[in-house]
Amino acid sequence: MTSPHSTTPSLAQRREGFLVGAAVGASLAAATAHALDVDAVRAGLVDGAVVPVAPAAGRHRAPVALADALLEELIGGGVDLRRLAQRWVAWHQADGLDADPCLDEALTHLATYDAPPLVLTAPGLAPLAAALPAALTSSSPQGMVVGAFHVARLLDPSEESALTTVAVVVAAARMLEGHRDFIADVLAVMRANDAPASLLEAIARVPRDPKAPPAVPLGDSASPTAAVSWILWNVHHRPRGVQLLEQMVLAGGVSVTVGAVLGALIGARD
Repeated sequence: MTSPHSTTPSLAQRREGFLVGAAVGASLAAATAHALDVDAVRAGLVDGAVVPVAPAAGRHRAPVALADALLEELIGGGVDLRRLAQRWVAWHQADGLDADPCLDEALTHLATYDAPPLVLTAPGLAPLAAALPAALTSSSPQGMVVGAFHVARLLDPSEESALTTVAVVVAAARMLEGHRDFIADVLAVMRANDAPASLLEAIARVPRDPKAPPAVPLGDSASPTAAVSWILWNVHHRPRGVQLLEQMVLAGGVSVTVGAVLGALIGARD
């Protein structure tokens, strides 16, 4: 990551940091994702150090696999949502590493009915990572927002999941452009899309108090709003990206999806 004394990163460097950061964040979170006490966190460290946990050869963690599929669609010249869903289903059937219950449910439905689910047991976190590459299309802001929304809805029909996904993508796009003041942009898009008051307040609260972070979103069952509030607060207030990722691991219980999104945004910023 770029030190405070380095030259400002170029757009190409930010994009690289964004993509690599997602993979690094997921691999770091994996070390203690299921650790819910101090002893379990210690057991997840390597000789007491925070290091990424690489997946087995040929396997891809859920947030990385989902985002890579969208990235491949974008590189191919256009996103075909049906083909994107088929890419996800193929990964799920052949690999499925770190797929949480909501993602399992959504992809099983896609495989069975060739259509997105109309309802899930609870809002899921997977769309937050799956739509991350949409931030690379910020030259067309409206298309970026609509695209992120529809990608999210393939995996989760809930409004909360779709809107929080859009919030993450807008924040990432802003940082890829070299800006750190992303809250106003995120709020503007949320208001334009009639986001509920609870989500608007959660995002508006981010810059108010640098000494009062939101609660750490624990596990795969954390709500998308709680996860995004925590991610945006940390990216907004914590300037040292490496330390932030280390603290995430030492906190324990943070899902690989949340780790991937945090890593991507730090990479885009720094």
